[in-house]
Amino acid sequence: MDATLCALLVIHSHIGFEYVITNPQFSWFPNRSYRACIIDYFPKYRVPGVHKLAMWALRAGTVILGVALYSFETNDVGVTEAVSRIWHA
Repeated sequence: MDATLCALLVIHSHIGFEYVITNPQFSWFPNRSYRACIIDYFPKYRVPGVHKLAMWALRAGTVILGVALYSFETNDVGVTEAVSRIWHA
């Protein structure tokens, strides 16, 4: 369960920073399009170099997060136990 939670956390974080929803049938409010951090703040048409750098930084951050969570899961108590300990502290 911890591994599934960590994998979903990594995927959710990556998609949240990169992904863009412009198709109205997939958005909660059909008259609006939603953009995420990198695509919204560093559009490719305006700053292509910064956009490319931000995308590579996102990929590197995603890999680092995945490795860190894997290490935390295998060498320490795990995410759910850590949250439980913080909650009961």
